[in-house]
Amino acid sequence: TKRLAFPRFYFLSNDELLEILSETKNPLKVQPFIKKCFEGIQELEFQGEVDPLITAMLSEEFERVPFVKSVFPKQAAGQ
Repeated sequence: TKRLAFPRFYFLSNDELLEILSETKNPLKVQPFIKKCFEGIQELEFQGEVDPLITAMLSEEFERVPFVKSVFPKQAAGQ
């Protein structure tokens, strides 16, 4: 199952997990669930709408932590 492959999915309900899996082509739709999967991360910072690039993460106190290398979700292919 997906939860065995990525244990942080255990923090999500079945409905939330199904929503994430159904939106794999649109990383912006996954944003509401980041906080449940990763303690201390409020949200990810995206640039662009068509092919978004993840450039930073924001803490619950909105401290911004920029990534050394930006992440292209489509190229990550679930990794």
